[in-house]
Amino acid sequence: MPSAVFGFEAAKRAAYSFMKRATVVFEDGSEGLTLIVSPLEPSADLELLERDFRRELLDQDLRMNLEARTEPIRTAILGLAFSRTGLQNE
Repeated sequence: MPSAVFGFEAAKRAAYSFMKRATVVFEDGSEGLTLIVSPLEPSADLELLERDFRRELLDQDLRMNLEARTEPIRTAILGLAFSRTGLQNE
């Protein structure tokens, strides 16, 4: 899977969310990041596991993009909220 498509942080988040279902090994090679997903249950459906992991990876990547795009707005909202608490004077 090319690193240009999904970043390392998104892959880590997806791997974390799959900890109860699979072990994920990260390998960084010349062609990009390679993930080896091994089910914890020997009887697990590998196609289903791969499909679900790919969906989770896409979900995490989109969440990170949304976080990055909305960070200035979230920061402004938090700054405004805390500016009215009177905590700066203490």
